[in-house]
Amino acid sequence: MAHADSHEAHAEAHGHADHKPPFLVRWLFSTNHKDIGTLYLVFAIITGIIGAGMSGLMRWELAEPGIQVMHWFVGPDAAAAENFYNVLITYHGLIMIFFMVMPAMIGGFGNWFVPIMIGAPDMAFPRMNNISFWLYVASGALLTMSFFAPGYQSYLGFAGGWVLYPPLSGSLGHPGPAMDLLILSLHLAGASSILGAINFITTIFNMRAPGMTLHKMPLLPGRCW
Repeated sequence: MAHADSHEAHAEAHGHADHKPPFLVRWLFSTNHKDIGTLYLVFAIITGIIGAGMSGLMRWELAEPGIQVMHWFVGPDAAAAENFYNVLITYHGLIMIFFMVMPAMIGGFGNWFVPIMIGAPDMAFPRMNNISFWLYVASGALLTMSFFAPGYQSYLGFAGGWVLYPPLSGSLGHPGPAMDLLILSLHLAGASSILGAINFITTIFNMRAPGMTLHKMPLLPGRCW
């Protein structure tokens, strides 16, 4: 009888160990640093493909003098074609830096490797880690909306350059919702980065393995903080 009870308890424990959350629950509400790191990397790959496509169009356009390729997207209007080229430059720069490099390097590889390298079970604030990623997704959605929103002379998208220098980024240079949506997108991306930075700094300072001083840490966690 005792043996049977022991066998049932073992089976029950084994069942709990094998339990996996449903697909949507795992990837939407995950607080596991590896899963969130994977989400960041997938997000970076998707945005990198989009940014590379924009880069390809710009290089194709620059293969010969004048406007050839942009007319296929906006019609025969020369001003609209030139504006669309500037739009591609703007969004290509923003996507590659803020939505490809930063999520991949910090969100992706940082989430995957920093806790492992310092001997921590996870990040200090797992739920903050989750919302940090989804803020990036919301930021990308706003950037996409900006691309299709009216901007300069009612042309679609913001064409003031990815550095957003005034006066081109102001209401006099490029009025319209495209600029407003873009600014809000970058603010959300900045909020996501700040939350992630707080998480990394707290994790590295407070959750290192016993005996691992700041000077004994591997290079990657040291660079993160």
